[in-house]
Amino acid sequence: MEPKYKLIYQSLKDDIINKKYSIGDKLPSEIQLAADYQVSRITSKRALTELENDGLVTRQAGVGTIVQKAELESAQKKEIIFVIPFANNNEFGDYTNGLLQVLGDKYQLTTITNEVFRKLPIDRIKSAEGVIYYIETLDNEIETITNLYLHNVPIVILDKFFEDLPIPAVTSDNFNGGYLATKELLKNKHQNISYLMVTPKLSEASVRSRFFGYLSALNEKQVVPSVLEINLEQDEDLTILVQQIKANNITALVIENDVVAIKIMNELRDFDIKIPQDLSIVGFDNIQASKLSYPALTTIDQNFVSLGQHSAKILLKIINDPSYIAPERTVIPVTLIKRQSIQKLGD
Repeated sequence: MEPKYKLIYQSLKDDIINKKYSIGDKLPSEIQLAADYQVSRITSKRALTELENDGLVTRQAGVGTIVQKAELESAQKKEIIFVIPFANNNEFGDYTNGLLQVLGDKYQLTTITNEVFRKLPIDRIKSAEGVIYYIETLDNEIETITNLYLHNVPIVILDKFFEDLPIPAVTSDNFNGGYLATKELLKNKHQNISYLMVTPKLSEASVRSRFFGYLSALNEKQVVPSVLEINLEQDEDLTILVQQIKANNITALVIENDVVAIKIMNELRDFDIKIPQDLSIVGFDNIQASKLSYPALTTIDQNFVSLGQHSAKILLKIINDPSYIAPERTVIPVTLIKRQSIQKLGD
């Protein structure tokens, strides 16, 4: 496990480099950081000391920690750019921990959102050693990824992959995730199991793979599948969903991710549908909120740290050995996390 001080240091450094804090701004105090990250004051102090050692901040007794520079000296560390839509938000996956475990102190990890990265000039991108790129949506990212490929930027794609584009990708075993989720519902005597998605027409590879895993589990038991779609911004869609659940006697849902699953569970209470007494639900991702939901959500756990580790290892091999041929796709196993959102029929 990466030391806590490094995670605090990395988060603050990214905020400085990405201009969340400007030169002259004061950073949170040791006491505030210790409370925010639930660590000791010694740990938060070390994180701020590391920033001071980088020359990014100055520390003055009675004043605090003040931003002095907005960038590291170029000769200090080699840079790896990590592109992710939910930058510095471990709620949706602690990839950074895995990356830092591999990159260590030799590399500077700069975390940037997809939106910011798309605006960077190619010369700025090529000044870095390489890029680890979390794909938000395939449609939105194809032009950017193609541009990086044509400019020979060392890159590893995270979470999704482009078929027929020779760029290495590291993904979770989404197919087996969908299979395990559905298998658990079948084991609990459910037969009317629907797959609920927000992504239209299974356009995203990860959602599609989870759906195919769902189909495979049902096919083994010769159970008829069904697909439900919902637009969470349309209130009438939720009403239609409830009508479909009741009309088709659906007893269980496999939902494309935890965020949607938790929102659906909360909304269904207003329609007097009890979870899991009336409807069992399985999500996907095992985000932190899944164990805090009511009821706690049964879900598929992605090993985010392992995803980060493998991405970094592959990228470093590409950087250090131009003749290295990276695997087109590295698949990281998933596991089923059993909680209270599933109930056996008849209980």
